[in-house]
Amino acid sequence: MRVLTAHYSIVLPADYDMDVVTRRVADRSGPWDSRAGLLLKAFCATHVTDTGHNSYAPFYVWEHTDEFRRFLTGPEYAGLCAAFGPVPVRTGTVLHCRIGTGPAGLLVSESLPLGDPTDLRRTAAEETERHHSALADPSVHSHIVDLDPHTMTLTRRTLLHATSEPPQPKNGERVARVLHLSRPHRTTDA
Repeated sequence: MRVLTAHYSIVLPADYDMDVVTRRVADRSGPWDSRAGLLLKAFCATHVTDTGHNSYAPFYVWEHTDEFRRFLTGPEYAGLCAAFGPVPVRTGTVLHCRIGTGPAGLLVSESLPLGDPTDLRRTAAEETERHHSALADPSVHSHIVDLDPHTMTLTRRTLLHATSEPPQPKNGERVARVLHLSRPHRTTDA
């Protein structure tokens, strides 16, 4: 078993009716609540009034790569592309993952290019400390750190509890609203 993340962001026009995305999520999220091989799917969106652009940007944590393959080669991804055009999917290998319980309201993401490291042990050790520190914050619902070894990019994703106030994004952070959170296995650590 190899836990991996998948993410895509569909940028939408500034005048796009984001209620279309909200309805799409409401209509299609139910099956994801029991999807085999999936640890988490955060149905996320950004709004032009909050971030300067509209987007639909789901984030997944897959427990089984075979199920991720079935998603990509099945009707779900085909339907997504039929609705929005070609959708490139970014993936990462999970370094740390703790999934909380209850509803989440926001997803804060930060990606860091690592350059050309030849030894990731120090990076991994530093991320272990950061991961534990993030989890000590009571507003944190879940925290996931992944590495894209192709681009040597480290990404930290923090889901905040639904009752949390939107944070002021730090340099390079992106904040998205969570429209629905699916956690089929209710697993807390991966």
